[in-house]
Amino acid sequence: MGLILLLLALIVALAVALVALAVILTASAGLGLATAAASRRLPLRARITLLLTLAAAPAAALVSTLDVPAVWQSAAWALPFLTTVASGAAWLAFEAHRRRAPRLPKPAWPVRHSPAAGR
Repeated sequence: MGLILLLLALIVALAVALVALAVILTASAGLGLATAAASRRLPLRARITLLLTLAAAPAAALVSTLDVPAVWQSAAWALPFLTTVASGAAWLAFEAHRRRAPRLPKPAWPVRHSPAAGR
């Protein structure tokens, strides 16, 4: 009976940890997207600096708030940081692609008007 309770407690603890991790990563991704979207009028260098600064702040706050042991500090710091930077970089890449895309795509072949169209 004791072993079953220990296994159930372990499963519940892992489920809670997984949900907490999902919340942290979702919030980090949202922060990266919001930062990249809100800083549209800034030059690219300033946008990247702002993104990296805002990505480091929640990661450092998470490590200090949860009092993570020294063995896990780099992983606990890197996960939200990389998630924020990746989502912000993806948004910046999407904007750059959208700016370079032609407004009216060229036809795949030249359009030839038939002689009957003018009648």
